[in-house]
Amino acid sequence: MTGILIGMMETARRLRGNRDGVGAVEFALIAPVLIILYIGSVEISVAMSVNKKLARASSTVADLITQEEAVDKDFLTSMMNVAESVMTPFRSNGVKLKVTGIAINAAGQATASWSWQDDGSRPYSVGSTQTLPNDLAIPNTFLVRTEIEFDHELLVVLPGVESINTRTLKMSKTYHLRQRMSNTVSCSNC
Repeated sequence: MTGILIGMMETARRLRGNRDGVGAVEFALIAPVLIILYIGSVEISVAMSVNKKLARASSTVADLITQEEAVDKDFLTSMMNVAESVMTPFRSNGVKLKVTGIAINAAGQATASWSWQDDGSRPYSVGSTQTLPNDLAIPNTFLVRTEIEFDHELLVVLPGVESINTRTLKMSKTYHLRQRMSNTVSCSNC
């Protein structure tokens, strides 16, 4: 029995002093954390780029509309192509666009003059009160508001999180711009 104990103690002394494989053990402990950090940084940078493209699409659509004195549903429908083109090289199917002409009266109250949504419907009824940032509620002016929404699908999803609803980031941008060519921008058939 003593021989077995002495053998075990010698083996323990030898293992305690042996440094072989330490690097492999450290790598096995640290590698998953580093891989998750790397994938997370890629996901964050892609999401930030998509968000920036979404903001650019919203401002571009508003900019093009405010350069017109009058628009119609066909013109506004073509703005979907503009928004999708600006989103390139990212996926653009699923972009939702709303455009609203907002008149601000002498009392500073904002109401919808017209509105259009990408499915052809009217998201805001004519005359409905619109909420604006205080800086933009200048009496006797007109604004064009574009609202754009997009659901960004994450590129890589870690195993085990399929049940968690973290695969989609809901993004939206809203821009208000003043008309450039006349006092208002009218829509003939909105």
